[in-house]
Amino acid sequence: MDTQLLDKWLNGTHTAQDLEKLKTYPEFAAYQKIDTYAKQIETPSFNTEEGLRDLKQRLKTSQKTSPKVRTLPTLLKIAAVLLVVAASYVFINSLPTTTSTQLAETKTIVLPDASEVVLNSASEISYNDNNWEDSRELALSGEAYFKVAKGKKFTVSTSQGDVTVLGTQFNVLEDGAYFKVACFEGKVAVTHNDQSVTLTKGKSVVLKDGELQLALVFTNKPTWIDNESSYNDIAIGNVLQDLESTYNIPVETQNIDVTLRFTGSYTHNNLEAALQTITIPLGLTYTIENETITIKPKDVTE
Repeated sequence: MDTQLLDKWLNGTHTAQDLEKLKTYPEFAAYQKIDTYAKQIETPSFNTEEGLRDLKQRLKTSQKTSPKVRTLPTLLKIAAVLLVVAASYVFINSLPTTTSTQLAETKTIVLPDASEVVLNSASEISYNDNNWEDSRELALSGEAYFKVAKGKKFTVSTSQGDVTVLGTQFNVLEDGAYFKVACFEGKVAVTHNDQSVTLTKGKSVVLKDGELQLALVFTNKPTWIDNESSYNDIAIGNVLQDLESTYNIPVETQNIDVTLRFTGSYTHNNLEAALQTITIPLGLTYTIENETITIKPKDVTE
């Protein structure tokens, strides 16, 4: 680790670029945990003048009386220190490890059991790596593709539902308004409230109107892994939200029905091509001004 960057971070003089570089070092997560815990410790207030008077009084008293051996209080102090150290260790080890991505960014994370997570843009996962062998559980917000190593039950928790597997490959998308799970290998159990379905290879499930609805998968992995997004009968409003995240550019709509259904794909490497792929089949057009995209019907004039 770059110790100069670490010193700047500890002194609060680091830049955003410094922080991003520090996050690339695996051991930096431990420093962040210690920093988080240290900020939660409240130090007691101390009156200097009263302390000085008390010290003088103790010195006078010690000159008049013979010294006494105070073994028990000393042992109690040592025990208290050890208790604080033990509590600190337990607290720090209970803190989750969190990894997130920015707009137009993807990231691959290798979990403690060698399972892999490919995190799509504007997404986040958190898990406890210190307790991973006993409990393979993580929380997801956004979208991620999982290659799970065989072993104990592996659970992905989202605000819309949970996904449980033993060893498989699957994709989870949860953005608050949309929830979809696709299985590419093995078996996946998906639960939402009191509903539960089991997916096998080539099947997916979508949460629609509060119900889990089954569908087919025709690829061997998510298309976004290869810089492409694919949709089957999805509201155009959701597609445009993904486009905004993929290209990190604001997208607005003008006089269009955002519930229009879209089926198709768009590339992550060419914005113009992506916009044409989305708008032309629905009879829409677009403009790009001041680094903002506006989607509108073809018959709307400038």
